Amino acid sequence: MFKRQGQRWSSPSKARWRAIFITFVVLAAVVFSLTLISAGSGEKPHISSLPLALPVLTTSSVVKEPAPTTTTVSQTDRLQVVIDLNNLASKGFLTLSVAGPIVFFPDEVRTWLQLDGTTPGFDEQTIKSSLDRAYGEVYIEGSDVWLNASEDGLLEVSEDLPDRICCSQDDINLITTALSQGKSHVTLELSPVDRDRDTEWINSTGATHLVGEFTTYYPSGRPRVTNIHRIAELTRGVVIEPEQTFSLNEHVGERTLENGFVADGAIVHGVLVQAVGGGISQFATTLFNAVFFAGLDFEEYKSHSIYFRRYPYGREATISWGWPDLEFTNITPYPVVIWTSVTPDSVTVQFYSQPWVIGEQTGQTSRSVGEECTAVTTERSRTWLDTGEITIDYFQAQYRPEGLNCDGTLSDPTACIIDEESEELVELDPRCPNYVPASTTTTTTTTTTTTTEAN
Repeated sequence: MFKRQGQRWSSPSKARWRAIFITFVVLAAVVFSLTLISAGSGEKPHISSLPLALPVLTTSSVVKEPAPTTTTVSQTDRLQVVIDLNNLASKGFLTLSVAGPIVFFPDEVRTWLQLDGTTPGFDEQTIKSSLDRAYGEVYIEGSDVWLNASEDGLLEVSEDLPDRICCSQDDINLITTALSQGKSHVTLELSPVDRDRDTEWINSTGATHLVGEFTTYYPSGRPRVTNIHRIAELTRGVVIEPEQTFSLNEHVGERTLENGFVADGAIVHGVLVQAVGGGISQFATTLFNAVFFAGLDFEEYKSHSIYFRRYPYGREATISWGWPDLEFTNITPYPVVIWTSVTPDSVTVQFYSQPWVIGEQTGQTSRSVGEECTAVTTERSRTWLDTGEITIDYFQAQYRPEGLNCDGTLSDPTACIIDEESEELVELDPRCPNYVPASTTTTTTTTTTTTTEAN
């Protein structure tokens, strides 16, 4: 029997052979395609930018059987993690902080990455090394507590801020967490470092009240202001324990340019001159009065030899390296905290402690000494709060005109020195202690120990 197929006729046997031929061709094509795919799977993804520490991923080998090989699930996952880490590192990493932005470039970020199986990880020690290099010079200064007193004399403490440095484990954790979340930036808080004078420090002193205070004023902008501010800074926060004696000279040290002091007016031999540290006696006077009203005991003090109207008359002190010094003792059973503050035109000294004794000026007298000097005696009354007892003590000051001794002679020995080898006749000022009338042929010289007063 014959079937018509279009315009052609074929027998059933020919059609069957044709179908077998077509099927063979299709199967050959499929086998060829699978062979090509298997051969192509041997190519690795591009991971050359990953660190050497990462494991090198390999694909399955191609077997000779017609059926193609396949990559295991574990290897596929690892490969994808490597690709993800590589993409993450390629963005670099940005850290923000109070010190400003710092960028870590991709090559460095790649050294931070690790791979454990299919789990991404981080080399924290390498991250720390990167942070140390980038932030090694970073230091954000905090602030000490600041002490004030309320109107009723109660101590008020402002909060301190710690210093900040880099970097702590917390900063490293912030970076690894950000990277784990696919982020390429983070804000670092830096590591806090407690300051010496923080809230815990002032609480440890037991101070609760303002027990003594004094302020003096000066014209702003002069070199002496630098010296006053510097010595106030060096003295701020000193704690004087019960029965302890405080020496201003010993605590501050010699006033030098290296120690932050500059030249300004000082008194030498009763004459105003320029000297490094000039002006710090204003701080000494301010401290003296805070001690006076806090009722503490004085061990050593000396008034200026010339009176300046910016100081309380007869109730002030000078200081010079070596001598004179300002020394006083804490005679209360509680620690006393010295707190200083400055403005462009004033300096204040405050004492904080537990109330124990109150000092006040209750009298003052003066008398003449020689032809030119005046001696002043100031009376202080101290009230002891535990018993109500009142005791009296006295303070001495003596003033002279600039350049003169009490007897009217010149106080500066350099003005009365004669060069005995000079051929010229020099007539001394009649006020010189070694002055000899012209009718006398014998001359003498005078030597004097130099004392400097930082006015």
